[in-house]
Amino acid sequence: MYDSVLTQAADIQAVFSDSDKHFKAVNNNSGYLLGQILGQCVGLISGQQWKRVRSIVEKPFHRNVTPRYVPMIEQRTASFFQELWDSRDLSRGIIDPADDLKLLPFLIVAEVVYGKLAPDVESELRALAPIRESFFKHVISGGLTRFDWSAYLPTQANKDLAAFRERWIAFNEFACRRAKEQGLNAPILDLFAAKETGELTENEMLHTLDEMLYANLDVTIGGVSWNLVFLASDISVQNELRAEYQAAQKEADENGLTLEKYLSSNTTLLAACVSEASRLRPLAAFSVPQSIPTPRVVGGYEFPAGTNFVIDSYALNIRNSYWGEDKAIYRPSRFMERTATQSRYNFWRFGFGPRQCMGKFVADILIRNILVHLVREYDLSLLKTEEWQRNPEIWINHPDMKLRCVKREG
Repeated sequence: MYDSVLTQAADIQAVFSDSDKHFKAVNNNSGYLLGQILGQCVGLISGQQWKRVRSIVEKPFHRNVTPRYVPMIEQRTASFFQELWDSRDLSRGIIDPADDLKLLPFLIVAEVVYGKLAPDVESELRALAPIRESFFKHVISGGLTRFDWSAYLPTQANKDLAAFRERWIAFNEFACRRAKEQGLNAPILDLFAAKETGELTENEMLHTLDEMLYANLDVTIGGVSWNLVFLASDISVQNELRAEYQAAQKEADENGLTLEKYLSSNTTLLAACVSEASRLRPLAAFSVPQSIPTPRVVGGYEFPAGTNFVIDSYALNIRNSYWGEDKAIYRPSRFMERTATQSRYNFWRFGFGPRQCMGKFVADILIRNILVHLVREYDLSLLKTEEWQRNPEIWINHPDMKLRCVKREG
């Protein structure tokens, strides 16, 4: 079955209005090896299995829970930038947005899942990241690893899979044990409890944890890093954002409040900057293939049940006339001129319809907080005027460039 490609908002609405009933492509149409680490994750399963797993794993990512993570995210961000200052080129006024920051969203999400990370838990988690990253290159390269029978071959990919899986199981058991010892009310305890009662299989738990941390590490850092590039390229927007943040901080201080309200709002320039960066630099060219459960008319043609659809994110986010004559230009204020309802099916980021990325609220708070920290503490600018490059070795769209990032006075 070939994938049908959607580029128009009306067609996307016709297809995705019942997205919770769609069937995701098995193993994301990526084959055996991906299935061994992500095939049973909440993002790639369908039907009643998806409803069951999602109801268990989504609790720490609900909209009403997310704001309570703000103090932790602020503390994590400040300490991470100090680490960059001490160990990378930040003290010399240089930042590599994708490479320098990639562990920050990872550690924040880890703290959401595992509770406050004990030093030994964090150390092992950091040590696992490059191992998982290296292993995933086997998945991206395709070839033999796409076929089930490759499981019986003495390949390096299979050796690396066995080594990572053994260590991943051991780590999660260790993290669960440490959370109990520290008396934490951490989601990892609920996941293990669900596994013990049979509500979750071991693979559903392990694959979903992998998706939350490692698979979404690339996704989230793509979302973070392009924001830095765009702000560095447009000093006027950077200054406007700084002024907006300062006004929000002043109001919060006067009322004895935190920045929780500002960081959670979807009507600020801060929120618009994040949306505009993701509009112009979609994380992937096409969405995950998924099939419709019932026949329907799309674009004047009738498609049978079981037809696979994907979204062309560049056609929708950039070439779409909805975004105006200046659609190819970075102008965050366009999101303040349009309501979320108007933009709903014209902008691909977290999915469409009832089934969307369950981590979207945490992702937004996390990215917005990092941008606030940056405009408060640093001035960003471009080092060169050369064409912006992306890293070809990573499956998600990441910038491959360095920026000037100079500590602000006072």
